[in-house]
Amino acid sequence: MPTFTRPIAHIPAKFTGIFKNMLVSEVPMLGFRAMQALMDLRAAAGRQSGEALKGISDHVPPADRQGGADRQAIARVILRQGCRLERREDARLPDALLLAASQPETNAAAFTCATAILLADRIQMGLGQDNLSRHWEAFRDTYAMLPRHDRAAIFQGYLVASDLGRVRIEADASELPRLSEELEPLLKDLRSLAAEQEPELSVAVAARLGGVDATLARPHLRALLAGTGQQALTGDSLLFAPLLSLAAGSDNVARAAAAVLLAEALSTSDGEGWFAITLWPERIRDWLALPPRDGRAILAGLRYLYESDPAWVPVPERLVSPRHASSEPLLPVLDDSYGQSRPGDRLG
Repeated sequence: MPTFTRPIAHIPAKFTGIFKNMLVSEVPMLGFRAMQALMDLRAAAGRQSGEALKGISDHVPPADRQGGADRQAIARVILRQGCRLERREDARLPDALLLAASQPETNAAAFTCATAILLADRIQMGLGQDNLSRHWEAFRDTYAMLPRHDRAAIFQGYLVASDLGRVRIEADASELPRLSEELEPLLKDLRSLAAEQEPELSVAVAARLGGVDATLARPHLRALLAGTGQQALTGDSLLFAPLLSLAAGSDNVARAAAAVLLAEALSTSDGEGWFAITLWPERIRDWLALPPRDGRAILAGLRYLYESDPAWVPVPERLVSPRHASSEPLLPVLDDSYGQSRPGDRLG
């Protein structure tokens, strides 16, 4: 949908039908971290049970429900508007969302869903105006007890919205339980993925190094695959250049090389930019297209980089409209829906 900044009265007549029911039409352009947080919030809202819609709509005054601010309207906001309040009838919803987001003991699904919508709406500069500071102070401990994907989405949403100046919180990101993936199981999965191709990977590395270098590098590769090495992998290591070259491919050996590099990058927050600078631009769309069995470990590793380091951003960073999110290479939520549907495409 086009984005207009002029009042509706000044938009050519052929376009006014699109916006006649909209109170806000301008959508902010967002960078990678804001887009990723937004998509995770949309997924969190859509993941809740049908009780979430009932719990939110119960807070809408009866007269407003009769006027269209009902469960169907909330479902439309989630599924059709990407959790952005923007239509005239949506103006009846912010108060109900704020109330639902303040009563976790009454309806936990509505609490999570409403919180996700409110944060997503603020990131997208929708109709909501509350800075959510009171909710943050009152419920940050409650957020910490949510299921891990909901918990991570909400904490990351608060952090991103705060960075954008759309909410007001006081928090040290390093102290927040903002991760959906645990490091040790993730490292195990990456090394297991690489070890499945150990013979082929060893041959491919040796072919690129040749001679004495291949012999010297072999013990280091074995140690990395086993997770027992004391020697870190750096840009100066003999193994680095062949692994990076192999990871840029599209076969099983490429996935194994990427898994080795990613396991090492997690320990340094990708400090040398192997993924943010070099591999993401070339490979992310191929990694997203992998079958779940092959793609999960790599995508989980990339998600860990995003969630653990507030400064991690693939470069060059593009600013895009949330309306065009489906065209951007964003990380899927690795919940039960992974490999089955896009985040936010369902309710419950």
